[in-house]
Amino acid sequence: MRNIYAILIVLLFSSCQDFVDETPKGNLIPKTVDDMGMILDAFDVYEPNAIAYGHGNQTLMTDDSKLPDDIASSARPSVVNSYKWAEHLFDVSVSDQNWDGFYHVIYLCNYILEKIDDAPEGAGEYSRAFVKGSALLNRAHSFFILVNLYAEHYDENTASTALGVPLPLESDINTKYGRATVADVYAQVLIDLKEAVKLLPNKSEYTFQATKPAAFGLLSRFYLYRGEYKKSWQYADSVLKIMPELKDYNKIEQYEPGQPDFGLDNWAPYSGWEKPDVILYKDMGDLSSKYYMSDELLVLFDPTTDLRYRNFVTNYKYYSFTEDPNGYRYSDEADVNRGISLGEVYLTEAEAKLRDNDIDGALKALNDLRVKRYLVGTADVSETNSDALLQIILDERRRETLFKGLRWFDLKRLNKDAKTAKTITHTLFGKSYTLEPGSNRYVLPIPRKVIELNSLIEQNPR
Repeated sequence: MRNIYAILIVLLFSSCQDFVDETPKGNLIPKTVDDMGMILDAFDVYEPNAIAYGHGNQTLMTDDSKLPDDIASSARPSVVNSYKWAEHLFDVSVSDQNWDGFYHVIYLCNYILEKIDDAPEGAGEYSRAFVKGSALLNRAHSFFILVNLYAEHYDENTASTALGVPLPLESDINTKYGRATVADVYAQVLIDLKEAVKLLPNKSEYTFQATKPAAFGLLSRFYLYRGEYKKSWQYADSVLKIMPELKDYNKIEQYEPGQPDFGLDNWAPYSGWEKPDVILYKDMGDLSSKYYMSDELLVLFDPTTDLRYRNFVTNYKYYSFTEDPNGYRYSDEADVNRGISLGEVYLTEAEAKLRDNDIDGALKALNDLRVKRYLVGTADVSETNSDALLQIILDERRRETLFKGLRWFDLKRLNKDAKTAKTITHTLFGKSYTLEPGSNRYVLPIPRKVIELNSLIEQNPR
């Protein structure tokens, strides 16, 4: 892999100083196309200029997770607050990783987009089109995640007035921004993605680099969230025309049966960006690395035929054969990419085609995925009742995208329909907490630290 840290990029930049109060420092102002390309290759989230920041802190809020009492007793307050859907997740003096991380990415992308057209080439390692398209895609992804975390789900009847998130499109750290509307944020995401599609290549060397399928995949998700189902499945189909092959989980074997932590044969170890089926890699930004599975989630898996369960789920403690009293968890060996993955695209196509009254197309997309996720010989789904098939697809999506950061967004959008709305209950230290469909708690609070820095930003009602 090329040494992307050979030049320490400065960043006299910050993630917009009005949003966060830390200014990354380094040794060199990026000036050439190659310098800017290196910013976009900084995938390591432990580096100060990481472009591959991935969202977190809502994993524990969903119906997929449980937080055992003994884990909670030693966890950071923000972990417990997330699980309880507390009024505030972070103390006034503590930074919100989601807000800071994505606005940092946005700042880097804005800097690049301001400079790229006039920048000298450098050594020619990166093309100008690739760098510009990558910046557009990463900015679009960041705004899209932010608006879905800190604003209500998109509704065409309210989007033009509902408060979204600040929408900085320049790198001036002295400019303060209020909150744009949800409609305005979505509009900018669409502008960026459509331009990125024109500039990006079909393939890249690494999955943390931007590609045309990554832009198509995010467009497919974008239109699914907006309820424009024909466009959603058309963009999903655009992805599958370029990279249709899913990893066959029948070919994975555990080195130590029942304990995936010790490694898997025919599976990429350690580095998430090397996992199969990753289209655009974004790292985890969670408050907790222990993915204990809720009882409700566990019953959705067939432990005999579902290879995601057989390959990645264990009830042993980490790297041991001692039974874990807290129950079942997802191994660190599993793919929990927070970006765009191929399995999501298949199931977006299935759901969007069903909602667009194409039952045959929905079944094909669903079964094309299932043949690579279930034991050889498992029967295809043949259900033709629309409501029943929708639930099958949604359950499959829940299994396929487990802990990849989508469940919270799916709950928000599915709560708009009484048929798929649900109430969630979490129990911690003997006390129950309930989240009703449409609750204000589905919209994360703006970090108090941010509001102290910028009085133009209005807090969400809780």
